[in-house]
Amino acid sequence: MNSAAAPALRDLSFSEKLLLVEDLWDELASQPNGIPLSASVKAELDRRYAGYLANPAEGSSWEEAKRRLAGS
Repeated sequence: MNSAAAPALRDLSFSEKLLLVEDLWDELASQPNGIPLSASVKAELDRRYAGYLANPAEGSSWEEAKRRLAGS
């Protein structure tokens, strides 16, 4: 990171910093191939996706998962 930019970052308000982080996140998310995956992580993702394709009804809906995580 450019150290000359650091003082300017410190001068930003909390809201401005948050907007900057959101912009950075959106930019990173628009380039999914830029995120490297190790062979083991890719293998695990492939295994889980194959399991889902074999039996899509076995999983939980997002609403069910949120309820479990909330402890309800």
